[in-house]
Amino acid sequence: MFIKRLTAQNYRTLENVDVEFTGYYTAISGKNNAGKSNIIKAIRTILNPNTHFRFRGNSIYGSGFDWKDEITSWKKDSKEDIFVEIELEIHKDCDSSIFKFFTEFIFKDSSDFTISEVEILKIGHTLTSKNEGKYSIFLGEREVSDDFQRREILKRVRSTECLIFHNSTNFDFNPFEGNMDRISNFISTSDLDSINRKKEELVKIIQRSLKNHQTELTKLLGNLEDKYEVSFSTPGLNFERESIDIALKEKGADVSLDDWGSGTRNRTMIFLSILNAKRTQQSSLDSDRISPIVVIEEPECFLHPQAQAEFGRILQDLANQLKIQIITTTHSPYLLSFKSPDSNILINRNTKPKSKDSSSHVIDTHTDKWYEPFAVALGINPADFGPMKDLIFSDHSKILLVEGIIDKDYFEFFQTDIHRDNALSQDIEIYHYDGADNVKNNILMNFIRKKFSKVVLTVDLDRLNDVKKAATTIGFKENIDFFPIGKDESGKKCIEGLIPPFVYTSIAGEKPDLIRRVSFSTGQELKSAKNELKRELLNKFKSVPVKVQSHSDFYTLINKINKAFK
Repeated sequence: MFIKRLTAQNYRTLENVDVEFTGYYTAISGKNNAGKSNIIKAIRTILNPNTHFRFRGNSIYGSGFDWKDEITSWKKDSKEDIFVEIELEIHKDCDSSIFKFFTEFIFKDSSDFTISEVEILKIGHTLTSKNEGKYSIFLGEREVSDDFQRREILKRVRSTECLIFHNSTNFDFNPFEGNMDRISNFISTSDLDSINRKKEELVKIIQRSLKNHQTELTKLLGNLEDKYEVSFSTPGLNFERESIDIALKEKGADVSLDDWGSGTRNRTMIFLSILNAKRTQQSSLDSDRISPIVVIEEPECFLHPQAQAEFGRILQDLANQLKIQIITTTHSPYLLSFKSPDSNILINRNTKPKSKDSSSHVIDTHTDKWYEPFAVALGINPADFGPMKDLIFSDHSKILLVEGIIDKDYFEFFQTDIHRDNALSQDIEIYHYDGADNVKNNILMNFIRKKFSKVVLTVDLDRLNDVKKAATTIGFKENIDFFPIGKDESGKKCIEGLIPPFVYTSIAGEKPDLIRRVSFSTGQELKSAKNELKRELLNKFKSVPVKVQSHSDFYTLINKINKAFK
């Protein structure tokens, strides 16, 4: 099952919103009170209204909310209807519990009914100011007009595990907590002894059943840099509500999940939600099989930025590998979709007191506006991304940042096989940041440094003093993962300073007009001449026979950089 579109009118801050979902991983971002959670609530209103919502009436066909509580606040006097509609893509094989319900029950006797391998199911809900609710249901172009059939379809959809919801800010919620009236309090001692003997046998059966679940959760947690081994146990058969205790092993000892930090607990519970979705998706029974939608509010909660970056990559990979739709709300740039920027949804709302429009709006983030959600999450101007825009979507884990495009060409030359043992490792991705001043953008540089497993920064020696404070503040360490390039000699405090002198002599003889322009030009003409000279020096150097003697200064630097990435 896959949510393709959500339409909402007059629902909370969603006065008139149309949200399109693309890809298996979607991140909904925006400032506080922009309306992110209202989108999730609108989805849940249709798919599981009984969960964590006030429920008016005792029928599953009921509205799940009250008009006066959910109507857009500035429209209470207008008495307009609330309307929410979800467009779902359902698949014959992985959503058989819904598919078969249509073919074998709802349209069993319809001679003109045909169904495709993939269908669109639309469920719309209208609620009047009198709390009179009405549902509309379409399968493809065919409307389900019979009221009884609509009721049955809603029951079927809501009784499946089609939506798994995890709120990272409130994952300790337990509706049964504090109930002290255990059934064991009313059983005689002799009967209790007999029951306990049977319970021991049953617990062994339960443990065997839990073992596979435990192994799979351990495997999911294995994606993290911090390795955890999971154990499941049951405290005994609870006659009111049986539960399991989750523990993670540390130094061979079982440590209850409740005793771990909030970040570890949250990640584990999210993995467990995804695992439950996978199990439902792979059910052997057609009547139970469905691909649930996993909704996670603020998965970055309690996590350090480095852990957020790792977790964001893992969630995106799992969504695509398992083909399970994962929808998150987030304030973190690390949880936004890097693999498919069009999957990011940016919500904006003007909350100033005198605003003429306080409703939530979906901001266009397609094509060249893809970085808008990242700018909002980082709190910077979109223009500040500059040449770093392409870097954000790199799939590489090792990133070498160099000052300019010429520097990049030098390092790519040293990645070729002709340099043998002195070559720059080929698993390093090289990006230029277009001038040392961009290193001073601490927010963006810090984001990039934590997003990737390893980032190494280089800067021309003549700009070292300008950027050293900014780089070290972020966490770069000079000659560890932050390298000045060039020689501490006049005219050599840049990457060209590592070129052997005979290359300069050769260019001076071949290009006297170019040398003259560099010597006597000013302004833009001088800048153009310098760039041309840099390119000529690079091309001449690349044509020089590769020898340790002539390339030694570069090889010393390359070996330091290779060591930094190990």
